Amino acid sequence: MRIIEGSPQEIVEYERANSDAASRTAPALDAAPSPEENADPTTGSEAATLHSSPALPAEDHVALMKFIYGRAGKNAVRTHLTERFVMKLLAEDDIVVAFGRSSKTHDGLADYLMIRGSGPQRYGAAAYLRPSNGGMSVRLGPDDIEELGEKDNPRIQYRNVAPSDPYKINCPLADDEAFTLAVTLVRAALETVRSE
Repeated sequence: MRIIEGSPQEIVEYERANSDAASRTAPALDAAPSPEENADPTTGSEAATLHSSPALPAEDHVALMKFIYGRAGKNAVRTHLTERFVMKLLAEDDIVVAFGRSSKTHDGLADYLMIRGSGPQRYGAAAYLRPSNGGMSVRLGPDDIEELGEKDNPRIQYRNVAPSDPYKINCPLADDEAFTLAVTLVRAALETVRSE
């Protein structure tokens, strides 16, 4: 057994550099389906799920950090905001974060995390978060944003999607203000899903 010391990012980079030849030929990031194309989580098409709790078990914390640092690239700000955001959500009651699955990556995981409420899954995720670009698609529409009083917020991006697509809002994790707004949007999306 070999013990490796270093930051999570250094360890991920070390593992990436020393993986076998087969994994080097696999794409580093999956061209994951957009949230509206994602299969229903109840069909078994997702990997491990992290449940909110007072303290995330060490094994889950390591898997989460490995995923975030492995997918976020070398952008330290985006990586830090993504890590803080997910840990904040997991500290709240009734929030679940799950890894998406992919057959196209060396680790079997897609490039996004699904954020949803615990309990029965009738509507899939409330939001999808991609550490690679800090992008977050939320299950909200323009009317929901107006109700929240955030209609003119420059951090909100309206997606040009089909009317039937429930994920009409993007909120990239670019700075602390976007971080705070993203938490508000996820809470609003969870309330909407729970009330339907």
